[in-house]
Amino acid sequence: MRPALGSLGVALVTASLLSGGPAAGHEPAPAPASPLTTRPALPAIRPAPDFTLTDTTGRAVRLSTLRGRIVVVSFIYTQCPPACPLLTRRLALLEARLGAAGRGEAVTLLSVTVDAERDSAEALAAYARGFGVNLAHWHFLRDDGARLAPVLATWDEWTRRLPNGEIDHPARVYLVDARGMVREIYSLEFFDERQAWLDISALLGERH
Repeated sequence: MRPALGSLGVALVTASLLSGGPAAGHEPAPAPASPLTTRPALPAIRPAPDFTLTDTTGRAVRLSTLRGRIVVVSFIYTQCPPACPLLTRRLALLEARLGAAGRGEAVTLLSVTVDAERDSAEALAAYARGFGVNLAHWHFLRDDGARLAPVLATWDEWTRRLPNGEIDHPARVYLVDARGMVREIYSLEFFDERQAWLDISALLGERH
């Protein structure tokens, strides 16, 4: 595990990312520049725990039905301080790069809320629209607390509600291969969409 585009829209997202304010709550500082691993090894870590959650249209999405595709799983919530928006912006850069390279059909992004109480389907849809994401390839998922809690537990995504209403949580990003194996786990602080692009490219190369 690591400590973990030419369009105008991508440029604007990049500018927004680089101009973020000071860290607060569980928000990390922007990922420091670090050498990229151009030939990542990516050994299998463990099987990705299966789950079924509901997207913003009310459709059930089951992780295991996405076999054959690369899946990027992240954990966010819509009322998060700048941490989750920072991560989502980085993922938006990744999604845009995948689309520009013609690889959008081969990769699915799943963002799971950790806030079952406040994140309705409407709230998640509005959050997604704010980043201009392609909801054909990127699903924002939720469920009620009783159904969501075991999913968070199996992915080791603990939560702790703070007195100010914020939710402290690890906000890791998981890279799952076409066989359903976790191949990389990125920490929020060090998630770099450029490295994720290289890692995804390596996994796609395995299929050929």
